Amino acid sequence: MSRPGLKLSKAQELELKEELRIARAQQDLDRYVRIQGLILVHRGFRETDAADIIGVGRRTLQDWIHRYRDNATAGLDKGPYLGGKSKLSDEQKSELAEIIAAGPEAAGYDTGVWIAPIIVELVKKRYGVSYSSSQIARILHDLRFSLQYPTKKFPKADEEAQQRWLTQELPEIKKKRRRKRA
Repeated sequence: MSRPGLKLSKAQELELKEELRIARAQQDLDRYVRIQGLILVHRGFRETDAADIIGVGRRTLQDWIHRYRDNATAGLDKGPYLGGKSKLSDEQKSELAEIIAAGPEAAGYDTGVWIAPIIVELVKKRYGVSYSSSQIARILHDLRFSLQYPTKKFPKADEEAQQRWLTQELPEIKKKRRRKRA
């Protein structure tokens, strides 16, 4: 478990006060609030009380304290937050892009289109890595693949049969439902 509170040396306290002055001058409210929270905790305020004073959650303030302990004032910089390291290497992603570009039939699937669950299965079998469908979608986006929707008109469909179904069979189905309800 992490240690509560924050004890600063005199030099660290002076450095934070200078950073606070700079943040105020630059009108960087986010950084100002982070530093203010650290100073309050250093001065003896409980983390919960200090978080209430500056208007953030206790856990958020604790994160700032941990980041300050790990990286000093650089830990207080805002984003970008890049997330964790990818489970797939660049080479594996490149290979996956080639597989996707070749199509699902070439990869041994009996479907004409890729869908996220199939790609999840492919990645799990081939690389031993589990991803959710939404994460696979992000990876494919990064690999410059876009989401494609099938057309609503099938080229081999019998238009006469479809029209007959819409005008004759579907209305009959609807009439039967109405009769059953009544």
